[in-house]
Amino acid sequence: MSEGPISLSSSWSRARPLPLIVWWLLAWATTAALLAGTHYGSGDPDSKLYAGISARLVELPVTKWIAPEWWGFWGLTGPYHEHPVGMFVVPAVLGRLGYPAEQAAYATNALYQAASFLLIVLIARAVVPRREADALGWLVQLLPIAFVFRIRANQEYAVLAGVLFALYACERTRTRPSWIAGMLAGFLAVLLVKGVFAFMVPLTCVLWLLARGKVSDVEQGSGVEQGCSPARWPLAAWLGILLMPVAGAIVTWAYEFTYVHVTGRSFLEIYRARQVPDGALTSGSPATRTVYTLIWYTGRVLWFSFPWSIFAAAATYGALRGKDVWPRLPGVRLQAPGSGPDHDRSRQGAWFAAVSTIALVAAFSLAHRKADRYIFPAYFSAAALGGVFAFRRFSRFGHIVAKLDRPWLPPVLHVGLVVLRLATRGALPEFTFWRS
Repeated sequence: MSEGPISLSSSWSRARPLPLIVWWLLAWATTAALLAGTHYGSGDPDSKLYAGISARLVELPVTKWIAPEWWGFWGLTGPYHEHPVGMFVVPAVLGRLGYPAEQAAYATNALYQAASFLLIVLIARAVVPRREADALGWLVQLLPIAFVFRIRANQEYAVLAGVLFALYACERTRTRPSWIAGMLAGFLAVLLVKGVFAFMVPLTCVLWLLARGKVSDVEQGSGVEQGCSPARWPLAAWLGILLMPVAGAIVTWAYEFTYVHVTGRSFLEIYRARQVPDGALTSGSPATRTVYTLIWYTGRVLWFSFPWSIFAAAATYGALRGKDVWPRLPGVRLQAPGSGPDHDRSRQGAWFAAVSTIALVAAFSLAHRKADRYIFPAYFSAAALGGVFAFRRFSRFGHIVAKLDRPWLPPVLHVGLVVLRLATRGALPEFTFWRS
């Protein structure tokens, strides 16, 4: 006996985010308490380094935080120049407030995870029905890449949260110009955590605005009584993107000036030499390296976003063949007003997810070195694309989404997975492969 149609009309993108924010704050507070109570420490070398440096900064005057050292971690001494100091500041502040210094970096990373999962949902609500968007909150936690980085102290979730916050602010800026500040905040956060990797922020924001197109009269808040106003380009959002390099240059200059004042040395000179050593881009065959790296990253996306990457590939392939890959889910009735424009919004979101994934893979394939973590945001955009495609294409998935439609489920799942990780203490597989 078939089930009745599932209504996805329980608010489209206008659902209030406050309940989700409260649930995720509770989840983070619980996670932070668990990390402190168990005195957790990761076996990952990068996490040990970042947690250790953050803990040492707690003991130093704030004026010295801009110039951390290796302090014997990894057997190294002298100034630390791998990245700007942004990754260490929040854990150091948390440690100063009384949280256990050795676990502060892990608790901070848990906060970035919670923020990332929340922001994925809020961004998705702009282009797909609320129920489908909210389902992404639990779906992305079950990706292979999420198991690899479940409890870490390194930069990946900090970067993802910064990119997503800038993207969320970009969407809000389409109708509220004051959100330009949020776009710049997300960009500068990534810049201060990961340096040159901040290029991902304007890239993804540009792709988002191209996908979303002009602001319609409905989005502008025009009622029927007022008549329909013409669609317009969101000039404020484009201005926010143009201001990113300007803000980046100002912050970079201020950072360098402060670093030189504190240490007497140039941070940028050493940082540039470490990130792009002389001859790195011309050694060997650049074309061969690029092709190999492109294949390598493609394999990473397929596996670390599995199984939703398979659905994402199917959706992308169908779109390239000119097919409408966003049919309404069998047995589901979309009751949101204006199902035509709603359908267009779904295609906008699909276009963005596919193109942004491809763009990040292509951009990092040009680099002289590679790592799973470099394309971290791409795993989540691919999974989001594949997940929504599966919800729409297969009724079984659609009914699962309906049954699991509870605002507390993703935060509770997050806590449960953290408890599982703590209980197994590294016994779970990390799903990595093909290192070279």
